[in-house]
Amino acid sequence: MADHLIGHFVDQARRSGASWTDIGRSMGVTRQAAQKRFVPKESADLDPGQGFSRYTPRARKVVMAAHEAAKSARSQEGLPAHLVLGLLTEPEALAAKAVQEQGVTLDTVREAATAALPPASADAPELVPYGPAAKKALELTFREALRLGHNYIGTEHILLALLELENGEGPLSGLGLTKARTEEYVTATLAALLEDRAQEEARQDDPEDE
Repeated sequence: MADHLIGHFVDQARRSGASWTDIGRSMGVTRQAAQKRFVPKESADLDPGQGFSRYTPRARKVVMAAHEAAKSARSQEGLPAHLVLGLLTEPEALAAKAVQEQGVTLDTVREAATAALPPASADAPELVPYGPAAKKALELTFREALRLGHNYIGTEHILLALLELENGEGPLSGLGLTKARTEEYVTATLAALLEDRAQEEARQDDPEDE
């Protein structure tokens, strides 16, 4: 988690215009070392069956559905748009509800994500590897969870990560979805759920209610 926290600040520095040389100097390492640590490698595979121990069951299903979407589209690599399509397979999850809360239907999201996909490849691999952008989105899910103080990764963190990655330019942003409104809905919904749970536990502990 400490690495993800450092990565969060590296992302912010890059977005503010800092060079890899500047970032490396601040960290006490070379430019090459900083890039090697924080830029996803195209050749590295990310196995959906590994490294997802903090993902909720629904979030894991989203990742697997994204891989299936990449296979169905005959894509050479997994893309953020495939992760978007994966989110749509869990319509009762928090991410899907956050989308609809902003006045956007899931069908509209599906159309936008599908339109963002490249043409089908004639020699698409059976096990589609994640491309750099999708790897970055998955990495950002940890940072979003860390930022919100959560010790798990749910569909909501995947959606927030995708919106962070788009930074205002992408299929989700093009539909009017924003990270700020998504986070506001997620935070309010989780707070309400915790309050309901606390009240239920209080009723169970109160003998006068029995």
